[in-house]
Amino acid sequence: MAAANPAESLRDEASCSICLDYFTDPVTIDCGHNFCRSCITQSWEGRDTDFPCPQCRETSQQRNLRSNRQLVNITEIVKKLSETSVRPKEENLCEEHEEKLKLFCEEDQKMICIICRESRDHRSHTVIPIKEAVQEYKEKLKMHLEPLRKDLEDLLKFTSTEEKKAEELKSETERKRQIVESQFEELHQFLNKEKQILLSRLEEDEKKILQRITEHVTQLEEQSSSLMQLITEIEEKSQQPANELLKDVKDALSRCQKMTFPVPEAVSTDLKLGFQLSFPQQLKKWITKFGGFDWWIEFGSYTVNVTLDPETAHPNLVLSQDRKTVVWGVTKQNVPNTAERFDTYPYVLGSEGFTSGRRYWEVEVGDVSYWTLGVCKDSVRRKGRITLSPGEGFWTVELWNKQRCWALTSPETELPLSVIPRAVGILLDYEAGKVSFYDAGDKSHLFTFTDTFTGKLRPFFWTNSEFPLRIRQVPAWN
Repeated sequence: MAAANPAESLRDEASCSICLDYFTDPVTIDCGHNFCRSCITQSWEGRDTDFPCPQCRETSQQRNLRSNRQLVNITEIVKKLSETSVRPKEENLCEEHEEKLKLFCEEDQKMICIICRESRDHRSHTVIPIKEAVQEYKEKLKMHLEPLRKDLEDLLKFTSTEEKKAEELKSETERKRQIVESQFEELHQFLNKEKQILLSRLEEDEKKILQRITEHVTQLEEQSSSLMQLITEIEEKSQQPANELLKDVKDALSRCQKMTFPVPEAVSTDLKLGFQLSFPQQLKKWITKFGGFDWWIEFGSYTVNVTLDPETAHPNLVLSQDRKTVVWGVTKQNVPNTAERFDTYPYVLGSEGFTSGRRYWEVEVGDVSYWTLGVCKDSVRRKGRITLSPGEGFWTVELWNKQRCWALTSPETELPLSVIPRAVGILLDYEAGKVSFYDAGDKSHLFTFTDTFTGKLRPFFWTNSEFPLRIRQVPAWN
């Protein structure tokens, strides 16, 4: 709302919204609002970026303070006008005594004149000059103003955070929706393919059975025709006179005795003889083994085929021919001591390197008592003493003596596991800066590292056990 009169409006325009007094060395910030240089500097104290305007809350990335010389002149003019202006009577005079209002009663919180001060109503009250009261309450208001601004800033930040959460949720929902649609489209295509295969088998079985039935019917019709012909001949023979009947009668009887037919055997029409609906059972087994559709949607499309890199393996580590299994060998192998090979600890890396996207693989740990699994930078040290920590480029989880499990953070984080996993799932989300570990048996979450990744990351393995660590094939849809 506009002030009561133009003079008041002009005074407001020449006043700083922080100290509520006339501008002193006024400056203009990026949004166009003006403040005393000392007021805005104090308001931004401790900030290196994101400088909010105390008036409109617009945020600037740079600390830009531009001197406003024109406003300096205007402020001086307003001060002089304020000193010479005649204020309305009702603003300066006591309504009851028509004396100038010079005092402020703190108990009644009102301005009073000298006569009011001596009256019974105010005699026992604390009364101070108006100028002192104004200054005192300005300071008090100023003291309350900063916490209120801080509360507002916190609320705005919290609101911004919640809005970001909403956007992230929408984005994640859209991503998973696309995954669901994509995966179920693949499922639909697979089911259609299986349907066509099974319908084709059904049609082939039908044709085969119909062909056997047709052949059988043709055979039976031929036998029936022969039998009907013999019956007709015998009937005619039995109606002949004695001399004709007895003539060649032995031949007729002989043909009756020789005319034998096997007992008809019906052709089975059971289509299961050549066709079995095994797909539903296979699908059920697959879903159970794969951890269910929820797991498939979350991880199924990110599975990768990981193999071990023999060029990085410590000399005591023995890799299988398919490079899927590693065990500790008592005797060191005679292998070249290249820059890629670990020479102090029994480490080995995966052959595959990842610089983007999501990747998931599983490792069977079985009866191995000591193991460490995870990912590391391709550029990590290979020689001498190595510390497994995110600061050194390692994001790993460790089992110690088959009893305690640790995430190798700095410092280490013990994982409260009721059951030690026999297989571990590892999910790398490069863009999100996350490495997550799961019990591959029940798909329960073990731990997640959060960091910012740069460069190539590779799967990491450590073992000193005669029992094998094996990278297992994650069940595929088809």
